[in-house]
Amino acid sequence: MAAVDAFLAVDSQWRQSPKGRFLGLDYTAVRAGLDLAGIEVTPDLWSDVQLIEAGARRALNGDDE
Repeated sequence: MAAVDAFLAVDSQWRQSPKGRFLGLDYTAVRAGLDLAGIEVTPDLWSDVQLIEAGARRALNGDDE
């Protein structure tokens, strides 16, 4: 649940291609957002956030992976 909370705290920080495809989170903005939210980022938490990011990216882009 901690990873979901962390992801939702920064879920508006996407990088997009000029054609509108979602490329991934802007990690600089994510770090700032997590710091401001008072969320301590551990390696395990970050790994889980990246898994959520990958799934969200596939869903947002309509990829079948």
